[in-house]
Formats: sequence, structure tokens, C-alpha cells
Amino acid sequence: MDQLEELKDIWKNQSESTIKFTESDIYKMVHKKSSSIVKWILVISLLEFLLPNLFILFTDFEQSKEVYVKYGLENIMFFYTIIHIVIILGFIYTFYKNYKNINVESSIKNLLHNILKTRKTVKYYIYYNLIMAAVIGLHVFYIVFNSEIFIDKLPENTNMMTVWLIAIIIFSIVLILFWVFYRVIYGLLLKKLNDNYTELLNNE
Repeated sequence: MDQLEELKDIWKNQSESTIKFTESDIYKMVHKKSSSIVKWILVISLLEFLLPNLFILFTDFEQSKEVYVKYGLENIMFFYTIIHIVIILGFIYTFYKNYKNINVESSIKNLLHNILKTRKTVKYYIYYNLIMAAVIGLHVFYIVFNSEIFIDKLPENTNMMTVWLIAIIIFSIVLILFWVFYRVIYGLLLKKLNDNYTELLNNE
């Protein structure tokens, strides 16, 4: 917001002989910055959806299928995959709509509303991804750890509670890393969007 603050200072302190910066000029700058931020949110969410799926194209399908069949995961993973794709595409569509709504010239009231809507959508998107990862991970662990194939591979007298504890610790670390990723990437964009929201409120 440094450029915007500088523009505000010029606007407040300008003399009669200088070129005038109006509230409309400041609004247009906030509008442009907000549109750019939401566009980046859309782009990042698209990349986040596409890159893992492109990576899957280079994996060994037969080997993955064998693992799923071996532990009886093929149906549950198919179910989770379909649900996840549908919901993520829904979020991407919502991000696109938010971008189009903010990108179109509107009143300050409408822009404030669209910024609030975008902030909520991003937060729901982050919550969804973390919760979905936790649900799928724990469900898969439960199925695998209770399969005879897995149990037979364990050394004798292995304490299953210890196995579960180790798995949960590793899985928790992975989830924390995901949370940090979302916090850094989307958190920075949301902060800028919040600054724009505050700026608009102060200039209403």
C-alpha cells in the first residue's frame, strides 16, 4: 500500500496550482490492485489443481493400481478423487466469478462486498483442503493398518499404538507444512486484499 499512501498524501497536501488527485483516482487504484490480487488467487488455485494432475501422468499407473488393489483402496480413492475434483472445480469457478465481479467497474459498496466475498471464499478453500487431506489420510491409514497384509509385514510384538503414533506425527508434520504453504501464499494475498478493504472503508 506504499504507492497508495503516497498518492493519498499528495492528494491531501496538494495546493490549488497542482494537478488534483480525487477520491475517484484513489478508488480506481484500489479497484485495479484488488482485481490483480484476485486474478493471482485464481491463477494459483488453477496451478495447484493442474500440477498434481500433470505429475500423475508421469507416474506408473499399474504400480499405483496394484497398491490400491492390494490394500482394498481402489473404491474409496476413486470416491475421494471424484468428490475432490468436483469441489475444487467449484472453488475455481467461484474464484473466477469473484475476479469478474471485481474486475467490472462498480460502486465502492459493491467492491467492498466482492472483496469480503473473496476473502471468505479463500478461507473456505484453505479449510477445505486441510480438512480433506486429514480425512483422506486418516481413512487410508486406518484401512492399511488394519489389513492383514500390513500386519503380517510388521515385526513380531510390534505395538500398533506406536505405529499409529508415528504415522500421526508424520502426517501432522505434513499437514503443518501444507498450512504454512497456504499461510504464506494465500495469506500474503489476503493481507493485501484486507488492506484494500480498509482503504475503501476509510474513503467512503
